[in-house]
Amino acid sequence: MLQLTYDRYGGVIVDQDSFPDTIPEFKEQIEQLIENLNDKKLLWVKVPIEKSEFIPILTRLGFEFHYCDEKNLMLVKKLIGNSFVPTARNFVVGIGAIVIHEGKLLVVRDKFSPDFKLPGGHIEKNEPMKKALKREVFEETGIDTELESIINIGYFPVGQFGESVLYIVCTARALTTSISINDSLEIVEAKWVDPLEYVEADFANVYNKSVVKAALNNKDIKLTERTLPLKIAGSEVFL
Repeated sequence: MLQLTYDRYGGVIVDQDSFPDTIPEFKEQIEQLIENLNDKKLLWVKVPIEKSEFIPILTRLGFEFHYCDEKNLMLVKKLIGNSFVPTARNFVVGIGAIVIHEGKLLVVRDKFSPDFKLPGGHIEKNEPMKKALKREVFEETGIDTELESIINIGYFPVGQFGESVLYIVCTARALTTSISINDSLEIVEAKWVDPLEYVEADFANVYNKSVVKAALNNKDIKLTERTLPLKIAGSEVFL
C-alpha cells in the first residue's frame, strides 16, 4: 500500500519506497488514492528511473512533469484546479575560483574553448559551496585550495541546456602549488599566469577578466562566511 506524507501547500507526497512491483497494482492504488483525497490540493509522485514504466500511468491520469535529476522524475497532479504549485528548479548554480599565489593567477583551458578561464564548475546536488570549490579546483588543476570570500555573483539567463545559470566567483587560498590535471576528459591545460597580463589578454573572456580585475583592485564586495543559528543544517551564509 502506498505510504504518504503531507506538505505545507496542501499536498500529498507518495513515498517511492512503498511503490508496488507491478504496473496494474500501481495503477489501481494511484486511482484509489486520487478518489480518496477530496480535501487535498496536490498529489506528488517521484518516480525512480528503475520504475520508469510507471510514468505513462501517471501522465494518463493527469499528472505533469515538475522536475527531474539523473535518477528521478517528480510529477504533480492538481486535485483542485486553481491550486498553487511551487516553482520547479529552473537554474544551475556554478562556482569559480580566483586563486592568486605569489603574484600568479591560476587559470585553465578546456577542450571546448580556446580561452583560458578560472577553474570551477557546477555545484552538485546537496554539496556545500566550500566543498564544491575545493573539489572543482582540485579536479581541474590538482591544486588544493581553501575558500576565502565571495567576490562576485553573475546571473546568465540562458546557459547550459537552456537553463539559467547563477555563477558564484570566490577568492581562494592555494594550499599547494604543483599543477596536475585530474579531469583530463575536460581540461587540457592549467597554468599560473601574470594576473595583470591576464586582464588585458585576448585569450580570456570579458567576464573572467572583469572579476579578476575587481579582485586586483579590491573594489568589489567581499563576503565572508558567518555562523548563524539557522534551522537548516549545513547552510552556508556569507555576509
